[in-house]
This record gives sequence, C-alpha cells and structure tokens, in this order.
Amino acid sequence: MLTTKQISELLRVSEETVRRWIRTGELHAEQDGKGYRVDELALKRLVDEKSQIPGTALNKILPIIQDMFGPEAAQFAKSNVFDPLQATMQSSETATPEASKASMEAELARLKRKKRRLELEHELKLLDIEEQIASMERKQHS
Repeated sequence: MLTTKQISELLRVSEETVRRWIRTGELHAEQDGKGYRVDELALKRLVDEKSQIPGTALNKILPIIQDMFGPEAAQFAKSNVFDPLQATMQSSETATPEASKASMEAELARLKRKKRRLELEHELKLLDIEEQIASMERKQHS
C-alpha cells in the first residue's frame, strides 16, 4: 500500500493531483486516518489508463514504467505503445475531416460515459454517508 506522498514522488505529480484522482474515483484508495492508502495494482491500472490518453505527457509516463517495471519494459512501451500512438496522433492531424469528426464523436461519447460513471459513483458515496448519518442519529436518540 502506498501513500499519496509516495505516489506523487513516483509519478512526479503533486500530492493534490493524487488526492484529486482519489476524489474523482480515478484512483481507488482506502482512508487511513487523515490520509489515504493505495494498492499498487490500483496505481498500475491508473498509469495504464492515463498512458492510453492522447495528449498525456509521455515523458512522465515512460520514467514511471521504468521505475515500476524496469528499463526493458520502458523501451517496450516506447516502441510498441507510445511511438505508434504518436504516429496515430500525427496522422490524425492530416486525416480527412470525416475521420477526425468520427474520432471526436467516439471520444466525446467515451467522456460522457466516464462522466456518468463518476456521477453515479459520487451518488453512491453520498448515499453511504447518509446511511451512516441516519444510523448514528438513531443511536443518539435511543
């Protein structure tokens, strides 16, 4: 289990960024007093997800992969994931307007689904807190 500070140092981002990922549900964490603890598998899932997003700072992701999996994995990722991804992004800049429009519509649909998922997760968390409040109020009145 990793702390937000450890994750921020590992990913070379601020602790606030890590806490924001936790608040938005992008990174699953367990509350530990005033802080959070994150399972390494959850962190690896987040890194994998973020590395697939066009426009992500790839120069930040490759060192993370190297730190977590070693130099061979970083080279493999660069050759098989990032270089093809960059080539795809460059070719999309010169793509036909129809192809660009279709990819934008697909990305828009994906983002709308992600937004709805986050809204539902937020609602579930609020309902859980409301249940805890109601339970405590019942105990207080009895």
